[in-house]
Amino acid sequence: MLVGAAGSGKTTVRRRLVAAGLPAGRVVSLDDERLALSAVDAAAGREPLVLQAYSLPAVRRAERAAADLLAQGCGYLADATHLRRRERVPHVRAARAAGLPAVAVLLPALDVDVLLARTADRPPQRRIPLDVLARHAHRRSLLDAQRLLHEDGFDAVVDVGAVLAGG
Repeated sequence: MLVGAAGSGKTTVRRRLVAAGLPAGRVVSLDDERLALSAVDAAAGREPLVLQAYSLPAVRRAERAAADLLAQGCGYLADATHLRRRERVPHVRAARAAGLPAVAVLLPALDVDVLLARTADRPPQRRIPLDVLARHAHRRSLLDAQRLLHEDGFDAVVDVGAVLAGG
């Protein structure tokens, strides 16, 4: 599971993992689900909504995709912010129930200005509002590898910020 604010590099990490051999079909991405739902509206001649408006059905589609992969005995990479414990723990429990390890990839905590700059180049419908980035930055600032290991129950945490800093 990727854990980090919008603009912190989650999808970049995902793309690198896929390029290194992770099957793309084992990625469960809320952004991909939102885009797919938006494309359905556009194909049906309806004006697509802002992407965040598709969040609830995207979450449901992602949950089904994850459950299907686990039922096949396959693990998956969950690409979403996962900044709230209630978003992370179901993945940990599902992995345990499937006999698989639960691993978190913790992206660096970045200032709101950095997140805003990183998301400014996105197409307009994929840009994240400043107030949302501020919430993400705050929530990410409250997390560390030990909290994810002990409170959420992950088997391992890869702290990308520590790896980049040489720690």
